[in-house]
Amino acid sequence: MSLFSELHRRNVVRVGIAYAVVAWLLLQVADVVMENIGAPEWVMQALLFLLLLGLLPALIFAWVFELTPEGLKRESEIEEGVSVVHQTRRKLDTLIIATLVVAVAYLFWDGRLREPSADTPQVAVGGEATEGTKLTGMDALRQQTEAAAQAKQQSPSSEDTSKDTSIAVLPFVNLSSDPEQEYFSDGISEELLNVLAQIPALRVAARTSSFQFKGDNRDIGEIAQLLKVGHVLEGSVRKAGTKLRITAQLIEAEGGFHLWSETYDRELEDIFTIQDEISAAIADALRAELALDDVTTPDASKTTANTAAYEAFLKGRGLINQRGNQSITAGVVELERSVRLDPNYAPARAQLAIGIALLAATSGTYGDLSIDEVNERAGEQLAAAEAVDDDFAELWAARAILARVNFDDQEYLRNSELALAIRPNYADPLNWRVNALNGLGMAVQAVDAREELLRLDPLSVIGRLNAVTFIANGGEPERALAIARSIASQSPWASHVAQARAYGSEGKTQRQLEQLLLAYSLDSRDLLVNYEIAYALVSSGLLDEALRIDRTVRPWVLLGAGRFEEAEQAFRQAVAADPESLENISSLAASVYFQGRFAEAVELWQQALVTTNFGEAVYSNGGNGPTAQLVFALQKLGKDNAAAEQLAVLEALTANIGQAGFTNFRGWNFGQAAQAVLKAESGEALEALQTADSNGFSLPSALEDPIFDAIRDEPAFEIVRQNVASRAMANREKVLTLICENNPVPDHWRPLEATCLEL
Repeated sequence: MSLFSELHRRNVVRVGIAYAVVAWLLLQVADVVMENIGAPEWVMQALLFLLLLGLLPALIFAWVFELTPEGLKRESEIEEGVSVVHQTRRKLDTLIIATLVVAVAYLFWDGRLREPSADTPQVAVGGEATEGTKLTGMDALRQQTEAAAQAKQQSPSSEDTSKDTSIAVLPFVNLSSDPEQEYFSDGISEELLNVLAQIPALRVAARTSSFQFKGDNRDIGEIAQLLKVGHVLEGSVRKAGTKLRITAQLIEAEGGFHLWSETYDRELEDIFTIQDEISAAIADALRAELALDDVTTPDASKTTANTAAYEAFLKGRGLINQRGNQSITAGVVELERSVRLDPNYAPARAQLAIGIALLAATSGTYGDLSIDEVNERAGEQLAAAEAVDDDFAELWAARAILARVNFDDQEYLRNSELALAIRPNYADPLNWRVNALNGLGMAVQAVDAREELLRLDPLSVIGRLNAVTFIANGGEPERALAIARSIASQSPWASHVAQARAYGSEGKTQRQLEQLLLAYSLDSRDLLVNYEIAYALVSSGLLDEALRIDRTVRPWVLLGAGRFEEAEQAFRQAVAADPESLENISSLAASVYFQGRFAEAVELWQQALVTTNFGEAVYSNGGNGPTAQLVFALQKLGKDNAAAEQLAVLEALTANIGQAGFTNFRGWNFGQAAQAVLKAESGEALEALQTADSNGFSLPSALEDPIFDAIRDEPAFEIVRQNVASRAMANREKVLTLICENNPVPDHWRPLEATCLEL
């Protein structure tokens, strides 16, 4: 007898079929039960593993044993002619048929359950578009915001109602054996997110927030609550050779019920075509499940890339989004590889331009590239991208950050909003829009944009990092510190920087420097952090220590220390090396101004004027101080008309800052004092300085500004000067204690021995 005949005789084949059918049905039931009780994903995976593991023992058991009327017996112990395998065979057939009937009934029930009911309530969407017109981008975003505000006034339960049309796309699980495929599965998830974000009636949580739950097994309801959405789309990606399987499922967050799911099996020939196809299918499913009558399927992707180039693009972009010099530099390397692998992949070129721009040598970026070098390298990438596609989100985002590097806040804002018109929840342009509004002097609008960013992308690292400064300076230091600490689990580096800014706003230089040094230990090449460390050290009177931090920031250290002649020489070298940097030109003007050469300072400052919403002002990354100095220099030169025009701009800028709620900031009172002197209002100037003093102002060098010469002999001014000097000395002692006795990063940075002799 052949082996197959013997397997058939002993019912081994039937046992295998019965086992598979029962196991499949058990998995279907378990999937529904576990999803509704919020069981973690590993429970289902463990059950599948156990069932697969149990197949072989079941087959061996069927081969070795036979069920007889007397019970189980070994096959070898049963006498010939006594076997009842034919009876067992009939029982197994009955079991298989019965199970299949149950399975068919289950599939029918499941299909009916997912079929949208005719009684499904229609969700109202605020605002109306002209017939045949599709609202997208910022228009749709503003419409949704206005509709939500109106609905909130009309109904106390409007927040719950708005969740009916909101969704988060969680990063799809990589089920491939290769961990490197993580970027591929993330890319699938993000493309789905980007497509859904184009649906005007749907509010989609931003990528940087939803992707924070990658690998997080917490309850779907809890995730939805944190992201303020009513639905969650999750799934998995399995890639094996040229085969691709993508599974997606839509879940109603409050009850945890599956509304829709589908599996797609495709040959991996064109990943973008696959993404477009699946995205369109999901958009159609959402139209039915969420009752979105006005959903229109977005246009198919215009860009394609080979798989290797696409994966390098995803990896590079992920590194850049972590920020910091090391991560951005590594991301640029990956994006350069992506471009080599596929020179016509436009998004990779645009993202590479973003990475290059972020490595510019300014106090608000992370590297040491000159403006000319950034323009040349990033411009080359943008031109190549535009030749393929001249209208996609990453391209407008790249144009935005390049405009910022070139100190053009109008284009910075315009291009950020054009990027958002294509992808309303794109984290970088949302953040850059806030920065551009601030740069244009539109502080009130910037506050609204910042809160909109935190609402749309509540877990964005870079969004919260930048928001902390404004929240702290706006009189909410406790909220700022809480937000800064919340970043730690995602990016320790960014959390340290944010905490430093929160402490700095309160004048706690010791705590500020402690956090900056912790960030320095994670990335010692980052210009942004090095600039802030050096400034904290020089403001504590520790010039030699500040000069050791980073050679790039040396000119600003000398200027902050009052070494104006040395600062002038250093800035002249910086301007020669990077003649397009308005930051260097403005700072060179300041070093000349403090030496009393007002005409030369005015000439330089006029080269560094930038457009604001109220007229031209001197570019500065740290407030309106240089504009006030320009007004004073013009007054000293007898150019009263020009001084009056510039003073009007200054007053409008500071008034807008006041309306935005930054009047509790110590620098606000100091600025008001300078502005009062410029208007010959000595009494108001002294009163403002006394308020700054009572709020803890502690920078003696600021009082050396020639602007205050008119009130320097006043007794009230002298009292303020002594108080500020005393406060600065106390801060200095605290800083010395920190770096000499409680150094938080002794393995990465140590002070000079001479510095600690003062203790």
